[in-house]
Amino acid sequence: MALIASLAVLLGGSGSWRQDNTSQKVRVAEGQYKVYKQTNAGGIGPFAPSVFDFSETWSLWRWPDGTFEVEGTRNYESPSDEPHSDQFTVHLSPDFRIVNLQESRKLRWRPKSGPLDCQFLPTKLACTSDTENPAESAHLDLPLHGAYGFLWPVSAFSLGHITRFVEHTPASVIPVQMVVVDEPSAANPVFASVLEGHLKYVGHERISVADREWQSDKFELTLPLHAPFLVWTSPTGLLLDFAEEDNHGRVREQGMKLVRYQQWLDF
Repeated sequence: MALIASLAVLLGGSGSWRQDNTSQKVRVAEGQYKVYKQTNAGGIGPFAPSVFDFSETWSLWRWPDGTFEVEGTRNYESPSDEPHSDQFTVHLSPDFRIVNLQESRKLRWRPKSGPLDCQFLPTKLACTSDTENPAESAHLDLPLHGAYGFLWPVSAFSLGHITRFVEHTPASVIPVQMVVVDEPSAANPVFASVLEGHLKYVGHERISVADREWQSDKFELTLPLHAPFLVWTSPTGLLLDFAEEDNHGRVREQGMKLVRYQQWLDF
């Protein structure tokens, strides 16, 4: 059963995942994700307005302590004639699990808000989005545990994150909690639902994405009210492809995949 929760509009401060930025980080890789064969009359997303022409370019950096930082930009239109370009950063553990993410976008009904900062804690997802008026700042403490992440807004690194919790042995299955966020109205500026499902490890599969061959790990994500999803990652947890299945187990030609990739260092 889906757990439903509102994001309370409360005073809340956002914190940076790294207070000491004096250490030298090194660039490991860069790439780009794109949504292909969009739906909903050309767009994607469960809520109006739909998102059109979504792409995400990013660079991956490694810090001396073994953690990673992703710096990127999401470009899309929502509605179809309104362009958006939002910068984001993701802090990843050495095994490619999300520790913290921050996005520059503003809440739809809070035009002077931002940035949005979310910490992936062991027992909860904690997010804040400050505004000029502290009374309108959004703060979320959503109880979650184990493997959880964002299903919407679409997040490639969040999808890769949940695959790091399941054993890579045939038919291994774990429970997952996927967060879906909507911004319905000025009176209710942010609303979140949590879909409780399962993630199964399917096995190894050789696939071709971003003009190269990968020996991928393949997973099946099942959630209530959705067709099953297939997720392919590199052995280190980098998302390669994300697609829907139909009722007969066939892959639909719609989803999000890595379309450009360059790597300088192993990780």
